[in-house]
Amino acid sequence: MIPYQVVTGTTVLVGVATAVALVYLYQKKKKEIIPWSWEEVGTLKQLYLYPLKSGHRVELIKAECTEFGLKQTEDDEKLLQMRDRGLVVYTEKDKEFRSARTYPKMVLIDVGVHDENHLAVDAATMRTLYVEIPTKNEGNEITITLHKGEKLQAIDCGDEAALWFSRYILEKDTGLRLGYHDGSYRRDLTKTHKTLLDFYKNLTNDSTGLYSDLTSTNLINQASVNDLNTKLTNSNVTVNNFRPNFVVDGPSIQPYEEETWQWVKIGDVVLRNVKECTRCIMTTIDPDSGAKNSEREPLETLETYHISNGPFPLPVMGIGLEVRKTGFVSVGDKVLVSK
Repeated sequence: MIPYQVVTGTTVLVGVATAVALVYLYQKKKKEIIPWSWEEVGTLKQLYLYPLKSGHRVELIKAECTEFGLKQTEDDEKLLQMRDRGLVVYTEKDKEFRSARTYPKMVLIDVGVHDENHLAVDAATMRTLYVEIPTKNEGNEITITLHKGEKLQAIDCGDEAALWFSRYILEKDTGLRLGYHDGSYRRDLTKTHKTLLDFYKNLTNDSTGLYSDLTSTNLINQASVNDLNTKLTNSNVTVNNFRPNFVVDGPSIQPYEEETWQWVKIGDVVLRNVKECTRCIMTTIDPDSGAKNSEREPLETLETYHISNGPFPLPVMGIGLEVRKTGFVSVGDKVLVSK
């Protein structure tokens, strides 16, 4: 007698569930695979690094793109290579970060390399501050609060730095301190950014930078900024109002086309588009004077026509990227995309 199997409703349900799970995993894996085919859209026109969160930009010709974002190369600075948003100002009392949103003059703070162990910090009317790169010890590791209550570790940079930043920003002897990220840990968004993680399926902890608002790198399409300027009446903005890492341009790139790019390849580096970049009051601060636009531009105009479809209806300019393949990028590199 040929044996037979009794198929129950439970068996069918288990089989269907397994099939659905396998299809889901396959589709997810397919989305994770770096594409083989690419389309050239333009070139990398400008490359920027911001050593201090909310501080002044450093324009680069070449950069190393690490899993945490941009870093200077030895070609650019042999003594010490600064990382993007590796320094943060925080309050002495509550350990909460501070930015140019509250203190616009922070955009005028320049950070550069002094020697193999020290950074040089400068601002108008202030003497140069030499900050020794701190290493962890029992007394200088602290926990600070970033956006949405996110807790991050920092290594305090000492009393001299605290005095300098308090005097420049607050015009007091106390109140603010400077923190440093040594790149030894990855941020965890699961407790504070669940709404974003649920909506943006490609956004993960691996997408984060050091003290960046969220993603490790940010890209701006010059055509998008050009289009915005045609809509502004009493002001004009540059890409620097949006504090990007990468500025892309090309004769055939359309405004806001970057939001359709799923993958971006520049030089040796492969990047994944994980989220459109929503914008805040920072865009209204002149990056070279620290003056706030009295009419809230360009934010006011962006709010009339280009709003995120995500969980937070904020104006959009540019995209946030995760570094999927590290390497080097240079101004003039071809920019390739996969949609």
